[in-house]
This record gives sequence, C-alpha cells and structure tokens, in this order.
Amino acid sequence: MAQSKADSFTAYLEAKQRSEKAKKSPPPTGGTAFSILAVLAGNAGQPMPLTPDLQAASGMTFTGFADAIKHLQASGYITVVGDPGSESAQLTALGSQVASLAQPA
Repeated sequence: MAQSKADSFTAYLEAKQRSEKAKKSPPPTGGTAFSILAVLAGNAGQPMPLTPDLQAASGMTFTGFADAIKHLQASGYITVVGDPGSESAQLTALGSQVASLAQPA
C-alpha cells in the first residue's frame, strides 16, 4: 500500500523539528577544576562570587562545579568566604602557582 503524501509530510515536519531542537540545545559543558583556577587567575587576584559569576565562567554544571569547589578548597588552592548564598572564592598563593603552571606558554 502506498504512503499518503500527508504522512510523508508529517514525517518530514517531525524530523525538521528534531533537527531544530538539536541545534538549540546548549553545548555540552566541559569545564574542570582547572577552569575555575584559570578564571580566578584572570580576575587579578580579586575574590569572585561563586554564583552566578564563577560558575558561569567555568562552563560547569552546578553539581560538577560544587564538587570542584570542595576539592579545590580541600587542596588549599582556593579560599571560600561569605555567607551561604553569597560566597566568594579567591586563589591562595598555592592556587596561583598551580594556575600559572596550567596556562599555555
């Protein structure tokens, strides 16, 4: 049995919509803990609000960002100060050294 033209057009529209949705989806995040160090290093040694500034600049998801902040703080690379919801992060001397090593030459 032959497929009607309406069915073919509907299939075309559905494929077109899927294609448009794929184009509009955000790019995958790929930030790492080193991304956070690099952003802080580029902030001239000044504290930077964790959210939304540092998280957005790092390119990380919320949970990945939170884990990286905990790890960086525990490793002594950053300090986090401020009240919950308005914390800021700043590089320590050790964090500045690591960030400078991670910069391309």
